Amino acid sequence: MDLGLKEKVAVVTGGSKGIGFATTRAFLEEGARVAICARDKENLDKAVQDLSAYGEVYAKAIDIDAEL
Repeated sequence: MDLGLKEKVAVVTGGSKGIGFATTRAFLEEGARVAICARDKENLDKAVQDLSAYGEVYAKAIDIDAEL
């Protein structure tokens, strides 16, 4: 499916597991560049390793709730 996301940038919170991971993968498969964040750096690093096969992904370990 072509959602017209090629060369777009997406941001996904909670992107290291579950629905966030699946959403990130879908965006990458559509050609978007994706920035993800999650609280756990180990899970985030694993997600980046797995997701990099599908496209350009940038990650930052952060607890958004603690930052607010």
